[in-house]
Amino acid sequence: MAAVLIVDDEQVVRQVLLRWLKATGHEIYEAESADAALQFLERQPVSVVFSDIQMPGHDGIWLTTEIRKRYPATAVVLATAVSTIPPRFSMQAGVLAYIVKPFDHKAVLDALATALDWNSHAGKGPAQPIQIDTLQSWLESLL
Repeated sequence: MAAVLIVDDEQVVRQVLLRWLKATGHEIYEAESADAALQFLERQPVSVVFSDIQMPGHDGIWLTTEIRKRYPATAVVLATAVSTIPPRFSMQAGVLAYIVKPFDHKAVLDALATALDWNSHAGKGPAQPIQIDTLQSWLESLL
């Protein structure tokens, strides 16, 4: 069972994702901002973070950058309200998938599966350093 953190400033969005992801049997946590998410991650490592891109204060791109620095094996899935992902977001290091609001249940579960697979190969669990050979092997397996 993996730990997953949902980060979104809108409670209704967090509740939808919480309900869908909890049904997968994983431990699901939530935070209402990027700052609250980092505070949570200091106490409880997670395998996957689902984060909104646009939030008051620090946004999801900033959060992704901080997660990459501090918890490099934690997979990130970003949520957006626009169906076309601008290159500055789509090329963001460490982002495994994007989900578009309003969410599609299957897309959310597919993103979770992709992120969990990446996490399991990237560092053998949450908050472990990524081994370059492990990451390279995982990338090669996708080709």
